[in-house]
Amino acid sequence: MPTRNIQYRSDIIANRTKYESRIDIESNAIADKTWSHELFLCCDACGLCCITALLPCVTFGANAKQIEAGSCCFHAVCCLIPFINCIVLQKIRTQIRMRYGISGSSFNDFLMVCFCAPCTILQEAKQLKLEPGDNIARTW
Repeated sequence: MPTRNIQYRSDIIANRTKYESRIDIESNAIADKTWSHELFLCCDACGLCCITALLPCVTFGANAKQIEAGSCCFHAVCCLIPFINCIVLQKIRTQIRMRYGISGSSFNDFLMVCFCAPCTILQEAKQLKLEPGDNIARTW
């Protein structure tokens, strides 16, 4: 009888190990999530790319509105004011990144928006395009 009990416990331990390893693999996949579109792949959404290149404040305002960060017009105007625009752009990018569980840091977001703002705004719009609801990326 005791042999049977020991065998049963070993089965439990073996099954528990399999289960834990499956969870570890899944949690690592979630932690390594990236943006749905690369930063410099602009031309796959031609209309959105043109609007963002000419008037990035329009796309940025729509992005901010979609994540319910405030008024579309307020964020569009903030996008036009030097130095303030970097702070506001970084704030919205960080919120989008956190909403989708994308790995990264606020400092990295700040560097991206300072040196390549139109590309980051377009990347955010494409990421938000995956979410149902009002979206500027769906209209162009």
